[in-house]
Amino acid sequence: MTNYMYYDYANSKVAKIKEDKIEYENARSMKSYFDKQCLENGSTLEGRKRSFIYLVHKKKYIPITISLSPLRIYFPIAPIKDPSCKWVNFSSIKEILYHKKTCTIIFYDDTCLTCNNSERIKESIHAIYRYLNILNIYPQLPSQPEQP
Repeated sequence: MTNYMYYDYANSKVAKIKEDKIEYENARSMKSYFDKQCLENGSTLEGRKRSFIYLVHKKKYIPITISLSPLRIYFPIAPIKDPSCKWVNFSSIKEILYHKKTCTIIFYDDTCLTCNNSERIKESIHAIYRYLNILNIYPQLPSQPEQP
């Protein structure tokens, strides 16, 4: 299972990170990659985004729902125009350790990703849970220890 992805501008490919391995997939951009993935699962990228905005009333840092079964939702950890933006797979999160200004996402394969702006990450996670709750989908919650 992919833990997170980013666009590798040097190679013009999407880099998918899994257990400290990188797989590359040809794509013109993250947007075109996500649109292709959404189309293969019965919707368009724009349709998925509009659905999330409509149901959750969130307009920034919109997660992308590729499919609901199996659950594949990716959320950005930085502004999407930022060339270093990474997209985290919600379903591969085992635990999130929140700190003052950062957080550490621990994946089921026990690899980690440290992110800036822990509040944004927390808001994205809560928005995804609201979205899934509205759709009556109840995934296992990643454990979230209290802040030190």
